[in-house]
Amino acid sequence: MVFLNAIAVSLLSFLFWPVMVLVRSVKKSKRPLKAQCDKVVILGLDGLSPHLVEKYWANGDLPNLKKLSEQGSYNRMKTTTPGVSPVAWSSFQTGVNPGKHGIFDFLAADRKRYLAVLSSVKTTTFMKKNFLGIKKEEVSSTLLRMSKPFWSLLGKYGVRSTVLRVPITYPPEPLDGRLLSGMCVPDLRGSQGSYTIMAPDGAEIQFTGGIGCSLRQKEKGWWAGSIPGPEGCEPVEILMRKGKNDLWEVNSGDEMIKIAPDKLSGWLTVCYRSGRTKVKGIARFRITDGPVVYCTALHVDPSSPVVPLSHPVHYSRYLAGAVGQFATLGLAEDTWALSNGHLDEKSFLDMAWAYYEERRKMFTNALTNGKDGLTVCVFDTSDRIQHMFWGDGLEPGSVIHRMYLEMDKLVGNTIDRLKKDQRLIVMSDHGFTSFHTCVDFNRWLVDNGYMVLEEGVKTVNASYHGVNWSKTKAYAMGLSGINLNMKGREGKGIVTAEEAETLMLEIKEKLLLLKDGDKDVIRSVKFARDIYSGGYIDRSPDLIPGTCSGYRADWGCVTGCVGSKSIYPNDRHWNGDHCHDSDLVKGVLFTSWKHKTAEPSIIDIAPTVLTMLGVKPPGYMDGRML
Repeated sequence: MVFLNAIAVSLLSFLFWPVMVLVRSVKKSKRPLKAQCDKVVILGLDGLSPHLVEKYWANGDLPNLKKLSEQGSYNRMKTTTPGVSPVAWSSFQTGVNPGKHGIFDFLAADRKRYLAVLSSVKTTTFMKKNFLGIKKEEVSSTLLRMSKPFWSLLGKYGVRSTVLRVPITYPPEPLDGRLLSGMCVPDLRGSQGSYTIMAPDGAEIQFTGGIGCSLRQKEKGWWAGSIPGPEGCEPVEILMRKGKNDLWEVNSGDEMIKIAPDKLSGWLTVCYRSGRTKVKGIARFRITDGPVVYCTALHVDPSSPVVPLSHPVHYSRYLAGAVGQFATLGLAEDTWALSNGHLDEKSFLDMAWAYYEERRKMFTNALTNGKDGLTVCVFDTSDRIQHMFWGDGLEPGSVIHRMYLEMDKLVGNTIDRLKKDQRLIVMSDHGFTSFHTCVDFNRWLVDNGYMVLEEGVKTVNASYHGVNWSKTKAYAMGLSGINLNMKGREGKGIVTAEEAETLMLEIKEKLLLLKDGDKDVIRSVKFARDIYSGGYIDRSPDLIPGTCSGYRADWGCVTGCVGSKSIYPNDRHWNGDHCHDSDLVKGVLFTSWKHKTAEPSIIDIAPTVLTMLGVKPPGYMDGRML
């Protein structure tokens, strides 16, 4: 049936192709402006820092970026407040400030229940009857980013777009063209990425970011471990044994691969069953002495997706056929496994560069097959490597330096593929700085009397359990926000509208005095009402503290914990970050044409591309034409 369906779709596409060409030509003729070029290519290098670009230029490195800056323009680009990926990339694609698209952090506050929820996607489960009247559980996901991405506006005038892995595009929205979703695509278990460790001790240990399972010895040298899958599906038994040349054979029942010891494998298909329904995922493995087996998160199989990965739905299947199986999880590089010691640095880098190569092939495919219109591709490798290796140094020969050299090669290859009537933008959503010290804002609020714990409670381990809301005036949630416990807005709010202004000023003044020894911790404290405009400001935290370089909100207070100290050392492998004062983490902007715009902002990209391709930017956009 799949084969026959593919033939039918191909025939229909062939028959309707002349009609679509005619319709697109009519739409293009109605463009209100004269197009300045045939095609715009946007190469997003997540987290590329202007400080390091300029540092490496001084060493004579990054020749392709240097050449692009000389022939066109280079600027440090203003990011959003806060300068975190979901906020910044949402402003990139819509051309508006966060108050108009409603994304202010990775997590948002469920104010009635005092819970941290994913800010960009809402998932609901419901029962649905099929044609036989049998009820079946269905899952639906809704994109919470408001406003329209600029490529949807291009489509109204017959300008096609190819959009690859731009964050906050899940679930995919319809457009005239092709889109593969990025950040927030879940794994097969419905999480944002949970790996599995199988060990022969039989202990099923839960730890942050992963699941522990037992590994059982069987006859003839075989080991067996069961990997949990989606809810309602039986675990899949994975068999493994060491074969010839010390290579491990790993069999999922649907496929078998061979792995060298201590090496990261290629993709293995793992198929779960729920009744008559098959749910296919893919995973990579690593086996060390013991044996101890590491299995990545169960990525949704792009060749047989059980959740919408792309628009049109068959685009992910096409890419899987064109470039091979690829990572589909929104945050694919397994930073938790590296932090927990279940991946070593070399294996993590092997993973990061393997995913980079998959993305590079997709991008090359899009550049080759897209003659005009818009092509956008975001590479995450630069962000993940800086998060995990910033503390190892930035000098020539370091992991980060080598990554910048590789990004420069990618820019050079992209330039070589462009024609004279095509324009290129190379950009990052934010920059980077160090993260050596944690700031527990909830502990600080407790110590300063703005948050009150129940009698006998010293610390809180999860979701504000133990907080006395009848006496609490403020609470921190997410990576960059403090909320007032407002009466009528929060579930158990006590702060009145008349008290709010004085309270915010008081908290701001005290935060700006916070010290770590003789060092300043807080660089700025901004009020949402002063920096945002639009209909979704109510989703924002009330105060946005901007930390100094080296300091960041701690891991626990992000989801409602209260530790024992307000300031303490960051002992995790994650030692670089951008959740600081946004002026410290500006992004980069390279254009293949010269412009004189002072202090360009990430919100300027959308109106610029629209204008170049002959479409007048809508009045609600906050950005300017470069």
